[in-house]
Formats: sequence, C-alpha cells, structure tokens
Amino acid sequence: MSFWGSYLNINYGYNRGDLKPGITENRYIRLYWQCTLELLALLIDVYDTTRDKKFLTDKLLVLAPPFLRFYREFNKGRDDDGKILFKPAQSLETWHEAVNPSPDIAGLQWVLDKLLALDELPEELREEWSELRELIPEVPTRTDAIKNRTVVLPALQYDHLANFENPELYTVFPYRLYGVGKPDLEIGRATWEDRLFKQTRCWFQNGIQAALLGLTDEAKADIVTRASNPHAGSRFPAFWGPGMDWIPDQDHGSVTCITVQRMLMQCDDGKIHLLPAWPKDWTVDFKLHAPNNTTVEGHVENGSLTKVTVSPEERRKDIVLPIEPDEKT
Repeated sequence: MSFWGSYLNINYGYNRGDLKPGITENRYIRLYWQCTLELLALLIDVYDTTRDKKFLTDKLLVLAPPFLRFYREFNKGRDDDGKILFKPAQSLETWHEAVNPSPDIAGLQWVLDKLLALDELPEELREEWSELRELIPEVPTRTDAIKNRTVVLPALQYDHLANFENPELYTVFPYRLYGVGKPDLEIGRATWEDRLFKQTRCWFQNGIQAALLGLTDEAKADIVTRASNPHAGSRFPAFWGPGMDWIPDQDHGSVTCITVQRMLMQCDDGKIHLLPAWPKDWTVDFKLHAPNNTTVEGHVENGSLTKVTVSPEERRKDIVLPIEPDEKT
C-alpha cells in the first residue's frame, strides 16, 4: 500500500479481467478490510489514554463513520436472524474463502461498543452505530464435546488456507473480547491452545495473546525466545529479522514490547490489572500509561509488588492484583 492509502499497482493488478473496481488481483488482500477496524481500535486506545478532545473530534470521529459505514453498505446479505452475512469475505490473509470471519465480527463488536460508550458521541452517530451494532452477529465458535470446551473459529465457514495467522485469536488481540478479568476467559485460553500457528518471531502475536490471557509461562517463553535471536549480521541487536519480511524487523521488536507491557499491566472496564502474567522470578522497575491520563510506576521482586505510585492517586482504587491459588474461594 502506498503512503496515501491506495493499492500498489502490482497488487491492484494490470490484467484485471472481470474484477470489479476496487477488488484487487492480489488474492491475499482482496477482501481484507478489517485493517480499518484495527486502526479504529488503536485510535480508541489513544483517546482512552489521553482523553484529548481535539484528537477525538479531529481524528477518531472523522475516520470512524466512513470505515463503519462501509461494512454495512458492502455486506448487503442477511442471515436467518436478520444479522449481517459477511459474504464474500476472507479471514485475514490466511483463509481466502470465508463467511462471517471472526476478526471482522470481533472488531466491529469491540469498536462499536467502545464508541457507543463515549459520552461525547453526537446523537446522529449514536443512532447510526446503535443500529449497526444490532446487525453484528456473534463471533463463530465450536463446542468440543469430548474436551468439554468451546473455541473460537476463524470464521463460520472457511477454506483455502494460504498464510500463517490465527484469525480466531483476534478476539484476544487486537480486539480484547477475551482476557484477564473478562467473562469466558477459558474460551480464550482454549482457543489459544487450539491455534494452528505457534511461531515466535516477527508479527506473530502469540506472546501478546498469551499475556492477555494470563498465561505467564507461555508469555515468558515467547519473550525469552524473541530476545535471544538478534540478527547475526547487524551490529545493533534490536535489528531483528528478517522474520517474515525484512531487516530491521520492526514487527519483532513491537510485539516484544507489547507483550512485556501486557504481562505487567492490562486495563479495561475501568480497572488496572497489575502483574496479570508476570513471572515470579523476574525483577522489574516499570512506569506505564493507563487510561484517563494515568501513570502507574512500580517495583516488582520475587513475585510481589513492593512499591507502586499511581498518578492521579484516586486511580489507586482501580488497581487489581492477581489472586494466588490459595487465596481463591
């Protein structure tokens, strides 16, 4: 994609045949729309953190209406319950043929719920987005009777495996439907355990998702593996790669940073969960930003938070620490 947002010519295609305008010759990105929802989720997190009203009105509420309107206008079909039928569709770059892909559905649920919770939302957008939210189907799942567990599927129907993402885990990150302190945590964990692709490099999100699910040992292993594999041909150790693409591999470093931060702190629904996936044998000093212009600074040693400073102090009441097994009732 070029910096102004249009497709590269080679992806859009020179010999397009019967392809409709706007549909790429490149099959990997032909129906890959949910990147717009990823951007909105990122912007929502920025606003949650800063509460910058100008950012809200000049950025988030400018981009969100056309992005969300596209989903309603492009997907004209409806299922038996009157919900949007996402068809034709694909589930990321991995499943090129899909109906009701989980990343798109989870993204729409997450983004719309966060936007509709804004007090500053103009009434016409609230009405439009409330109607759209009612049209979004549930994330597709499958119940395994033998193992007595439920897992998220990449899509309601999916075929033509072509890449290495785990689309079903977009319900954990970037769209945090499942995670520490949330309902149905075990669905998220079972989905993580059931994933097809377990690589630990580049843009693979396994470490982030493990941290968000409170899987301490798994997140730790991901970080150790990533940090132990610098590019041998580069003098600067953080020039990872080439991973899946190039050197320096900014994906590798970015995923590492996000994983460490999510191991230390997770914030949703007004709570600040500290040490949700932090190893007891790792000592750390940290200072992180939380929603509502909040900073949290602390020291952790031998699995205990020995010092914590919260600014503003009134947010201290929102801190949640992990419950030890012998403390659970």
